[in-house]
Amino acid sequence: MSNKFRLVTRSDMDGLVSAVILRQLDLIGEIIFVHPKDMQDGTITITENDIITNLPYVENAHLVFDHHESEAMRNSAADNYIIIADAPSAARVVYNHYIKDNDLSMIREDMMIAVDKADSAQFTKKDIINPQGWEMLSFLMDSRTGLGRFREFKISNYELMMNLIDYCHNHGIDDIMLLPDIKERVDLYNKYEKEFKEQLKRCSKVYDNLVVLDLRDEEIIYSGNRFMIYALFPQTNISIHVIWGFKKQNTVFATGKSILDRSSQTNISELMLKYKGGGHEAAGTCQIDNDKCENVLKELITAITDDG
Repeated sequence: MSNKFRLVTRSDMDGLVSAVILRQLDLIGEIIFVHPKDMQDGTITITENDIITNLPYVENAHLVFDHHESEAMRNSAADNYIIIADAPSAARVVYNHYIKDNDLSMIREDMMIAVDKADSAQFTKKDIINPQGWEMLSFLMDSRTGLGRFREFKISNYELMMNLIDYCHNHGIDDIMLLPDIKERVDLYNKYEKEFKEQLKRCSKVYDNLVVLDLRDEEIIYSGNRFMIYALFPQTNISIHVIWGFKKQNTVFATGKSILDRSSQTNISELMLKYKGGGHEAAGTCQIDNDKCENVLKELITAITDDG
């Protein structure tokens, strides 16, 4: 394995498909899944033996593949930086880079379409309410769905990802969904669906184009699709999730735009920055002292509803 690269990527659908492509090309041995903040904080040591996908740029790497516009603006001149800012997924950037000189006929077109759809959140209301196949797989692999809070699975998400990387080479989505470790996660996803929807409805309040979901008084936060709130409140185009910070030391406002109605005029990154938070144009967070959070929430509601 010493002559192969290490892949550093995210533990999600985009990371999975990027790994499938690079494994098909026999370029990678070890694979590690990390959080973007780990890269920004420098807690992961990156060398010339690393290929990075869908994570912040690190100049020491052999190659870095990305499709985030903000990263392109910061690092576009680097020779080891392969970026297509309007590509729907980093996996698509990897695919387009290597297909020019390599046979990628083993890479399934429906898998590529699915990863593009998942990473750019081009889901329909039907996909959200009744996910099947690739759409369901992408939701199961999204850590924000929260399945891990409810059960210790027979194998870890890391082990599942590693198994899927090999399995996706010669199996279609119908076979993948029949795998016992996938079925176990689908069953848990479906088990709490009713409670999840009821909680969203019970804890939400609509202000014009904004829905505010306040989960601070909830003893249990049920797992579920993070886009469900937009399917349940189609009259809105943006949401704020109000949750406790670490050990209830502060309050977190997690703000995101609807993927079903993309008409919101708010620049979330700019808005969160006013409160020492951050993010990008369509999603961001800020953490507020508990004694100031109600006033800040009122200010956020006013700013967002004024924007429309």
